[in-house]
Amino acid sequence: MKNPLVFIAWKLLFTRKFILEGSTPLSLLGLVLGVACLLVSMAVMSGFEATLKKTMTDITGHIQVIDKNKAKPFWKDFENELKNIEPKFASSTRFVYIESMLASQGQIVGVLLQGLDNDRYKNIVSLNQRLVDGTNDISPHKEGGVVLNQAMIGKGIANRFKLKAGDVVNIVVPISDSVDPSTFKRQAAEFRISGILDFGKYEWNERLIITDIVAAQKLAMIGDRYTGLIIKLNDDRDVRGSAFRMAQKLGPQYLIRDWRDVNENLFDAVEIERIVIFFVILIIVIVAAFNISSTLYVGVVQRNSDIAILKTLGVSKKQILKIFTLQGLFLGLVGVLLGLVLGFFLCQAFMILQNQFELIPGSVYKIDNIIIKIRTVDVFAITFATLVISFFATLAPALRSSRLSVVEGLRYG
Repeated sequence: MKNPLVFIAWKLLFTRKFILEGSTPLSLLGLVLGVACLLVSMAVMSGFEATLKKTMTDITGHIQVIDKNKAKPFWKDFENELKNIEPKFASSTRFVYIESMLASQGQIVGVLLQGLDNDRYKNIVSLNQRLVDGTNDISPHKEGGVVLNQAMIGKGIANRFKLKAGDVVNIVVPISDSVDPSTFKRQAAEFRISGILDFGKYEWNERLIITDIVAAQKLAMIGDRYTGLIIKLNDDRDVRGSAFRMAQKLGPQYLIRDWRDVNENLFDAVEIERIVIFFVILIIVIVAAFNISSTLYVGVVQRNSDIAILKTLGVSKKQILKIFTLQGLFLGLVGVLLGLVLGFFLCQAFMILQNQFELIPGSVYKIDNIIIKIRTVDVFAITFATLVISFFATLAPALRSSRLSVVEGLRYG
């Protein structure tokens, strides 16, 4: 250490008497735990947001374009029109949503049937990594001379009905009578389960079924109509800007939704909760920092003679102030480093426990498994806030040490 003040502060602080005895270890432990809690809470919130975003983009693509009246039947022309509007346009697939019922083993449950183009959907939605069982395939399957439509279901449906890949289920769509709209007729079809998916969202796992759009259209008797297009972009860093440009060009007839719009309220809540949690847990750091302040204050009283000797040797009041301020910053830095290390290990422990136990109930938080994400900006904010708090908490004992007279120090040292 070339700076003598830094050397003196270090030597006065890290002595056996001061660092191992009294309240110093407990004060430092409080700071370490506070920093660790901050890191874990920020990592969990950031991971929740990142996991939710990945879930949205994997299943719903980057942007959905829906005709509020009736979707254009000549969808390839519509796709070319969108390509001319948005230069980041990569590819698209038609989709249709149909409220229906799944019947199996004498049980019935309401499901949402989603139809996609079987030759295009793999370029738009990412389902391979979400496969629990079976294959990622919704094209018609020929078995024993009979052609069966294929579908992929959520793991919640599979668990409820004890289904596995290869099983056959009936999907029923109630269709209103053209003569008497108050009455319905039943339209049913058999589907072979090609795969079981973990969609990453509780509601989808419990209700969503994906199949070929032609099979869905035939089952619902809607001809060639479809709900809209799911679009994938080459660059997803400004999805909202791309959606805005499409909305401007297409006009109010079309509903343009990006991945965030699908769960806008949930994403807004996560952002607010992250800020609130940061400041709530920061109180722990503040309390720990002022515990360190009281420890340093006691240290000043115990070192009256040392301070008096330093002043006798020509160390000024300003330099004494710097020495004891540096001590507080040293303790704050040690607390931050140990807290970040502890927080990292707690994050890893959370990931392990999450895989073993249901720590996050999907029925409450929409998703039941998250990926912990430690962001650089969060680490910087935690470090900066802790050091600033440590600095201000150290001012009182530092001022007390700088005002100590040589005579008083030698008398009571």
